[in-house]
Amino acid sequence: MKNYIPLVLAVLLGLAAVLAVRRMIVGKQQAPEEESWVVASAKDIKEGETLSASSVIKKVIPLSARPAEAIVWSKRALIEGQKAQRAIRTGDYILLSDIGLSRSMANLVSEGEWAVTMSVGNAGIGRVVQPGDEVAVIATFTQETTLPNPDASAPSQKVSKDVTLVLFPRVRVLESSTSLGRGESGGEIILALPPQQAQVLIAAQRKAALTLALRHPKDATALSRPDAGMVDDVTFQQLWKDIPSIVVPVTSGVKAP
Repeated sequence: MKNYIPLVLAVLLGLAAVLAVRRMIVGKQQAPEEESWVVASAKDIKEGETLSASSVIKKVIPLSARPAEAIVWSKRALIEGQKAQRAIRTGDYILLSDIGLSRSMANLVSEGEWAVTMSVGNAGIGRVVQPGDEVAVIATFTQETTLPNPDASAPSQKVSKDVTLVLFPRVRVLESSTSLGRGESGGEIILALPPQQAQVLIAAQRKAALTLALRHPKDATALSRPDAGMVDDVTFQQLWKDIPSIVVPVTSGVKAP
């Protein structure tokens, strides 16, 4: 009988090992892998053929299978106007090496617009916006007002207050600092603005703290600066107007029954 004990233990240990490996394999199979959307050819493309929006389709693949030079779907505008450097079959990836360099950033700027770089840091909306998105640029700055002194012999008084308002209600994003293949944040975006507004944005980056708000592409509300209003000290004073104050009790906690 004693001779069978080691054999039974070995069988039990073997079964335990098999079950552990099986659980690990099943767990990996059930864990969904992150997907990536890349640009693929919608038809057979000849070498030297000029590419357009109709030349490509979206292809969904596992992130781990994405080639290093694949063009993510959000960057598909890069291929428009480029010439194919090789023949590409239907359904194949269109890689960065497959397109020429005949199209520059200047082609993305419409007539009457200038492209301006805006620093957005490494957090917030600026980290996730994509080319073609529309954003509102909101500025917070210190406003200084000079008040006359009742005493004519004394100098005027300067009063300052913080003000937050919409600088530009709707601006088109031309490019973001997110890398083509890795989704890394970089801290800058490129916006398209009329020349006068472009100058204001450049100056505002020195004088104010700027924040982005992402808009819905078909949102037609608050398209003028006054529509969104302004936030200042009066705004916060109104928050507690007509709201009764809470009196903190001398003792805290719930009494035992």
